[in-house]
Amino acid sequence: MMKSRIMWFLWIVLMAGATVYTGSWIFAVLLMISGILLVFSAVTALFCGKKMEWKLKLPRAAQRTQCFNGNLKMQNNSIWPVSGSCTLHWQNQFTGEKGEIPLPFSLGTRETGTVGFQAKSNWCGCIEFGFSQWKCRDFFGVAAVKRVAEVSGCTVVMPGEHRQDFSFLTREGFDMESFRYSGSRPGDDPGETYDIREYQPGDSIRQIHWKLTGKLDDIMIREKSYPVDDTVLILAESWQEHKDPGRAETVAEVFASVLLDFIDKKIPCQAGIYDHQTGRFRIQKVRTREDYENVLYLFLRSSGQKRMAVQGYLENSGTQSFANYIYITGDPDDREAETLRQKGQVTVIGCGTGSPDNGGEHITWKYGSQNPDSTQKENTENNCQVSFCRLR
Repeated sequence: MMKSRIMWFLWIVLMAGATVYTGSWIFAVLLMISGILLVFSAVTALFCGKKMEWKLKLPRAAQRTQCFNGNLKMQNNSIWPVSGSCTLHWQNQFTGEKGEIPLPFSLGTRETGTVGFQAKSNWCGCIEFGFSQWKCRDFFGVAAVKRVAEVSGCTVVMPGEHRQDFSFLTREGFDMESFRYSGSRPGDDPGETYDIREYQPGDSIRQIHWKLTGKLDDIMIREKSYPVDDTVLILAESWQEHKDPGRAETVAEVFASVLLDFIDKKIPCQAGIYDHQTGRFRIQKVRTREDYENVLYLFLRSSGQKRMAVQGYLENSGTQSFANYIYITGDPDDREAETLRQKGQVTVIGCGTGSPDNGGEHITWKYGSQNPDSTQKENTENNCQVSFCRLR
């Protein structure tokens, strides 16, 4: 727009100078016509763009550091053609990363059009896109009128997968002998006995209770127990008072890795997520890959303006109690796990929240590369200390 204004300013000055210098009526007519066109164009801008419809289309999910495509669909329901531009603002609600995408466009009378764009985030999280106003320009790009619009959408950028063996996490609080077991059905868990009975054709020899068989002179079978679903609840807090992208990325990756480790070891667990969009606390069983992806998507999409993971669980009067709790946080001031101690055994996983000398287990976590600048290389790995502490 600035370039058009400069060009028109120079044209008007040139015509005015030529009129004064030569006294020719031709230059005077050209000057008058130019002025009339500018005024007419500016007036038409006041009527354009009043009947615009918008729709933002974005993918449901994307991968970190990879570009994804979006489309802004527009429909001009007016008899006036429209030329203008909007600035699509985006922000990662999980890490605080933000940016802008300028989108110029033009539509004819009652025409529909689409403007495509690409975006990417170097961090995982929920990327919210939108704008609340746009500029409608005249035909010559000299005048502009601001129009109001409410356009929004979001894409969830999933974290990278890190396979981590959390044996030190499971050997005490979540080993198979510490589970609660069902008293109404057998299962396939060798850590606890459900029932003793006589041998039946088809039973595996691995189920034979050798000591009892020797005493009774009859083949006795030990049926395995079935762990109930309320064994472990995994909670992850997405909110940080002072946003740190590295800690936030580590929280998401550690949460994902813990879920995968439990799935791989076939340890029953559930994940609790507070959905800030609906104001509801959700508990979901995590057994399959699909469960894992759904939980991560909900966790990243539900980033809110305050700490709610533990509060949401405790305030839900219909929520069952669990034998063990794992609480993952990246906020150094987070003390929410203390309120869970009355419910069961609590393990706190702090991502960059304290010193490794505080006791308990600790590891150095290498989270995904952040946005490189002139001193960084793409895919540079960054470190974050992760501590594991059981509340007594």
